Amino acid sequence: MNPAALREWFDKLAPRERWLVLLAVAFASLALVYSLGLQPLYAARGRAAAELEIRRSLLGDLEQVARRFGPQGPSTAPVAANGESLVVVIDRSTRERGLGPYLKRNQPEGANGVRIRLESVPFDDLTAWLADAQTKHGLSAVSASFDPSGEPGRVNSNLVLAGR
Repeated sequence: MNPAALREWFDKLAPRERWLVLLAVAFASLALVYSLGLQPLYAARGRAAAELEIRRSLLGDLEQVARRFGPQGPSTAPVAANGESLVVVIDRSTRERGLGPYLKRNQPEGANGVRIRLESVPFDDLTAWLADAQTKHGLSAVSASFDPSGEPGRVNSNLVLAGR
């Protein structure tokens, strides 16, 4: 229908029928605005509120676990007798002894220990470094494992060292 024919049809209606048509158009317009605009926004808001509640619950669970296991992270890094971090002491002492290239991992372990991994390190140099670490830095081996690396005189080693 073209606008002129629609206008002619509307003008032929009785005044009461015109009011009914205008009310129907207004109602249809409001229903369209709600169904295409407002209702999706309300639905998205409801989903976001539900997701927020789930995440708050998860955060509460994580906080309980954190309280149970206590503080973690850099504030609990083990410290040597001279006040330096054991990680720094081990890194520096292995480099001084020429073992730096073999050191693959050096990380805090518990309250006063450090876990280190050395790969394909000369066994004699490693034992000399361990003796030096004990006498100079007060470190002792809590656990140690040595595996042959495939080259004569060399081992792969996992050590846990602790300060006194």
